[in-house]
Amino acid sequence: MKKMTSIALVSIFMLSHAYSQFFTLLSESEIVLASNVAQVGSDRAPHYEVTPLTADFVVSSLIGADIYTMEGENIGKVKDILLRQNDIEGIIIVFGGFLGIGERYVVVPSVAIKMTHDDGKWKLITHMTKDALQDAPEFKYEGLWVR
Repeated sequence: MKKMTSIALVSIFMLSHAYSQFFTLLSESEIVLASNVAQVGSDRAPHYEVTPLTADFVVSSLIGADIYTMEGENIGKVKDILLRQNDIEGIIIVFGGFLGIGERYVVVPSVAIKMTHDDGKWKLITHMTKDALQDAPEFKYEGLWVR
């Protein structure tokens, strides 16, 4: 029983230490930001509003969209979107392979892609060729990008 009590006390100490470390990691600006957010059910309005425009679209509608060369050759599909500081940095496309075997992922810079919306679906066009994609560095889902 004495052993169980000491194990429980050590566990409580470790949890409280981890808990305190978590809250000390917040910076002063993060705490100020959190205090400025309106609480659910409060009369206080948030400090910003987002009003979608007709030109806006949701990123999920691009996932799975076909990507074509300038000549009209289908070279792959959108697998994911790479964001950097609130901007679309690149489009992760998947191409090659068969039934998921041998597929290859590459990032195409967003400036190299033109998006059109035809017949109710998105179509992406790039000036890159299939050979250029084959030579591009492969993108791997690892580190921060692990799904």
